[in-house]
Amino acid sequence: MKNTVTFAILGVASLALAACGGQLEKAERLSPTGTTFQQELYTGYIELAKSEYNEGDYIDSDRFAKKAMAATRGEQVEPYHPEEWHLSADREPVLMGARERLMTALDAGAADKFPNEAARAQLSFDCWVQEQEEDRQPKDIAACRDAFIMAMDGIDKMMAPKVEEKVVVIEKAQPAMMAPKSFEVNFAFDSSTPLPGSKDEITAAAKYMKDFKDPKITIAGYTDTVGTVEYNDKLGERRAEAVAFMGMDMGMEPKRIIMRSYGEKDLKVQTPEGTRNAANRRVVVTIEGK
Repeated sequence: MKNTVTFAILGVASLALAACGGQLEKAERLSPTGTTFQQELYTGYIELAKSEYNEGDYIDSDRFAKKAMAATRGEQVEPYHPEEWHLSADREPVLMGARERLMTALDAGAADKFPNEAARAQLSFDCWVQEQEEDRQPKDIAACRDAFIMAMDGIDKMMAPKVEEKVVVIEKAQPAMMAPKSFEVNFAFDSSTPLPGSKDEITAAAKYMKDFKDPKITIAGYTDTVGTVEYNDKLGERRAEAVAFMGMDMGMEPKRIIMRSYGEKDLKVQTPEGTRNAANRRVVVTIEGK
């Protein structure tokens, strides 16, 4: 009886695993077809599905596998909608702004003009959404987010209109373009709440932004050297997001905001590890553009 029960349990477990891996197995039987963009999506979604399957996340593995199959069938596969995921209230607006930025590029033809980069941006975004919902692996969240930012920065540069030489000559006679400008917000120790008076600095950044026709807003979070590198990377991210939300309340468009966390890297004041330093606990908002 004992052996019979054991075999029965093993049989049920095997069926369950086979069911969980079914979508990935189906997707892997297919081959990349369609446009270059669709082929890149297929390959990328397969890799994401494998990664989640190997971590035991069969639900998300199936989601990515289904997107891979849809892409190679020639269907239009859109990036995830953040509002359909169980995201914390402070993360959803950031991801919705990022998606809007991605869709703007796709609607402008990025998938046809720069298929590899466009696919990389969409895959990184979907990875970011999925990892952010789990909210268990800060390194994976940061990796997906940073890959998305890098891909979008590249697409934006490639899609920027090229200025003819004669136009450049004309522009030289015009008033000089406004230079990028940075604004700094400081924080108390181990806190992601800006210090009193920070609103004035963010207000100044928002006001300066209005002088640009097409502003780019980079919000970078930093920490001092107390705590682990991993913890400080996360703290820098929370600080950047806190400032981003305040900026949005003052008119900064989410799709124009690029958030980064440098944690305890790029210290303003060089200090030994484990040193509290108020100057290093900061967020730098940089406004640039046309």
